[in-house]
Amino acid sequence: MFIVASLLAACAFGYQARGSLSDVPGELRGKGFPGNASGGGRFVLAEPGGRLQCDGQLAPPDISPNPGGCEGEVGKGVVRCNDGREVQVQWKAITCRSFEGSGEDKFGNRLIFRVDRRK
Repeated sequence: MFIVASLLAACAFGYQARGSLSDVPGELRGKGFPGNASGGGRFVLAEPGGRLQCDGQLAPPDISPNPGGCEGEVGKGVVRCNDGREVQVQWKAITCRSFEGSGEDKFGNRLIFRVDRRK
């Protein structure tokens, strides 16, 4: 039930975030940051030039199919970017060290992201 917190709680600098927006060329990159004890968390993404920056706030999981485990947990969140866009997202845990998610802004531009523990 604490997927995002457990994913990000170790060393925040140890989590990399990657993503893409359908109307922005190239890959967005950034970092993941720990949430509090009840779950949740945050990640940031930016394009290489740094002009576009997005901040993702993730809520604790809504669904936790494996009690005591992380895999398969599902939750919601919101990503806000410095260009004014706001994207409601859903995320899913792939493992206890990685999750992915997606959503669309009000213009139908799709955001896809993934956060992984660096090896």
